[in-house]
Amino acid sequence: MERNLKPSSLVLFIMRSKRDFDTLILEGGSLRCAFTAGVLDTFAVVGYNRFKRYYAVSAGTMALTSFLSGQRKHFIDVASHVVEDGQFIRFSSAFREEGLMNLAHLFDHVRRNRPLDIEAAAFATRAKDVRMVTTNHATGEPMYLRPNTRDWLRIMWASATLPMVTRGKIRVHDQWMFDGGISDALPLQAALDRGSRRILVIRTRPSGQHIDKGWIDTLATYWYRDNPAIVKLYTHGHISYNDAVDRLATGGEGRLKWEEIAPLEPLRSDGFRITAGQLLQDYHHGMAQALDWLASPSPRSRALRG
Repeated sequence: MERNLKPSSLVLFIMRSKRDFDTLILEGGSLRCAFTAGVLDTFAVVGYNRFKRYYAVSAGTMALTSFLSGQRKHFIDVASHVVEDGQFIRFSSAFREEGLMNLAHLFDHVRRNRPLDIEAAAFATRAKDVRMVTTNHATGEPMYLRPNTRDWLRIMWASATLPMVTRGKIRVHDQWMFDGGISDALPLQAALDRGSRRILVIRTRPSGQHIDKGWIDTLATYWYRDNPAIVKLYTHGHISYNDAVDRLATGGEGRLKWEEIAPLEPLRSDGFRITAGQLLQDYHHGMAQALDWLASPSPRSRALRG
């Protein structure tokens, strides 16, 4: 008689079929990272975390931290609260110190009501390499910072601090920094340079989707006209991003392999008028995409079957 596959057997199958990814990269995207949180919370449920290296950009740093600390649903709960309380996104504050998105309010809410367990995240990665991507405000160069328990939250804040949208810059290690997504939104090459060979990238845009230079980019080139390095980032950043998107679509180069988990269509949380319901839709979409990826055979398994 045929035996039913028990849940524990399913988990073991998933762990075996997907065990050879050594690096996890999380694209940023502000509240679009609700999708990322759905993917990571699904990984947490099945116990899938074989990665040795982690690269997180912008809001992806917060999703990664809650994953590493074991605080499932932290990101979606916090994000849902702040978009509903009317204090996080305020068009009337666009040209004030905190900007259109008030990160200080978000982090204050986290500190008071849903504190992240940084000690647990640091302990879980004591033998691993965690990198949060920021941009050096003076040079425009990407910085791949390794957080510790003392500066973890501040680096998170810096990585998500977007000029023209949030506070603009944060001081870390005696240097002014801002959003890592401006200088290296998809740090594939940075991971390869540190020895990564099998990489999983969690996207917040559909696979293969290009971006154009936006109005914020144009405004920033004027706003930072005295800083040629930043002007260059905003002038050519969309080109660099699109090149990285095309490279990801190849699936690898020789013995270097990578895969993407990406939304099937543009996320509902992409923009500045967002509801908690839209965030939840994107979160559940991330869960569904993660389950599909986990259930699919690995490329190696497909090759052996063929």
